[in-house]
Amino acid sequence: MFQSPPALFNQGAPLLKLSVFVSLCLLLIIADYQFRATEQIRATLQIVLYPIQIALSQPGKLIDTASDNLRSLSTMKAVIEQQTIQIQNLSLLSNHAEHLEIENANLRKLLALQQQVAFKTLATEIIYKPSNWASQKIVINRGLADGVNIGMPVASDTGIIGQIIRVFQYSAEVSLIEERDSAIPVLVSRNGVRGALFGMGRAEPLDLRFINSIGDLDVGDYLTTSGIDGTYPAGFPVAIITKIDRSETAGTFISCRPVANLNRFRHLMVLLYQPSSSAPNPIIPDSVKNKKTSKWGNK
Repeated sequence: MFQSPPALFNQGAPLLKLSVFVSLCLLLIIADYQFRATEQIRATLQIVLYPIQIALSQPGKLIDTASDNLRSLSTMKAVIEQQTIQIQNLSLLSNHAEHLEIENANLRKLLALQQQVAFKTLATEIIYKPSNWASQKIVINRGLADGVNIGMPVASDTGIIGQIIRVFQYSAEVSLIEERDSAIPVLVSRNGVRGALFGMGRAEPLDLRFINSIGDLDVGDYLTTSGIDGTYPAGFPVAIITKIDRSETAGTFISCRPVANLNRFRHLMVLLYQPSSSAPNPIIPDSVKNKKTSKWGNK
């Protein structure tokens, strides 16, 4: 249903009324522009309408603020994740550089030790450790092709760590001094008392045995290879006495710890020291031979 036009436009000539209103508008525009006639009215309306404008603009501002906050939060999260990754990478590089510096220092010490010994040495690197947790053995990257033989000692920059027990063309297996029942003839560097150092197994202290004069030992004494077995060269550090347990019933137990840290560095040194296996056979006197002959003859 159509609505009828306002009553004002139903009376009189429409063109005349339009002309009157257009003229009135032009007069108001000219008066406002020339004489600022409506300035006060607009100022009053501005005062009245300002709170309404502020109230109407708040939802839009809140929406914009929330949107900006969300964008800022997502941006900050992305920046934090990126910085976290960078920090982790820098930390990894720092640890790697520190590790390389420590290994470099270890290699320099090995080089200095190599220049001090009277026989040849061979730098080597640990390839892996066998999966047997109870075994104290390692595998190095030197073998028969490099002149390595069974029985040769292996050392770090601080002392003896073990002995070659199996050798292949390009690798070799080393038994560490902590290996159960391994034995090294040693002497106390302070007074020359000789004994034998035995391994007791993984993470167990070494056991010093066959000491005639227990009273000459003190905690803190250094033990070095004696060289009398022909396998280890004399004078290399092996262990330190850490505890002397004197028991009236069970005897005396002398605990020691290795001088070399057996689980620290990857680079070691093989001492190309040939074990002496050409010991002369004992000479049996004729009197003993005759006694043996007569004894078996009587039987």
